[in-house]
Amino acid sequence: MPPKIKITKEEILDVSIRMVREKGIESLNARDLAKEVGCSVHPIFRNFYSMDGLKAAVYKMAEGIYNQRMISANEHSEDGFLGMGLEYINFAKNEKNLFKLLFMTDAFKEQSIMDIVGTTEGDEEVIEMLCQRTGLSAKAAKELYAGIWITTHGIAAMFATNNCRFSDEENKRLLNNSFMGLILKLKNEEEHNI
Repeated sequence: MPPKIKITKEEILDVSIRMVREKGIESLNARDLAKEVGCSVHPIFRNFYSMDGLKAAVYKMAEGIYNQRMISANEHSEDGFLGMGLEYINFAKNEKNLFKLLFMTDAFKEQSIMDIVGTTEGDEEVIEMLCQRTGLSAKAAKELYAGIWITTHGIAAMFATNNCRFSDEENKRLLNNSFMGLILKLKNEEEHNI
């Protein structure tokens, strides 16, 4: 009898993330995944116990891919905060299904925007950087971050759903105008204690 071929957790995850990238999280099911991996469904459930367990691992892997892109953009961009926003939009353009999985689900259900800002890895550093670059208080910098994130997310969501054809220059101009306008508004409010 030939030895059994051991299917690893990493192999299952690699195929799963490829399937999600191609067709979305809703396309991920045990039967199709097993067919793609070239095994029965048993290794899938032995490694992840359930499809929910596998989907949670895929979500975590997608989050790692996204975080790596954002870190790289931050390290290599001359545009600083604007560069991160542009990379967020590029992620939506180039990884539509991963973007939808991460940012267009009910993960933020029943939270206010100000409760969300500051909860992602690296947010505190971004808020501190905004304070230093703009002279705003931490509270105002958090509000600036929230406002820019909403604008950036709106553009990115339009790309992820194929409803947008903005050029990179248009994206940059929209984000920069929003950023500058919010800074002026927030500085005015702080000066007048509004």
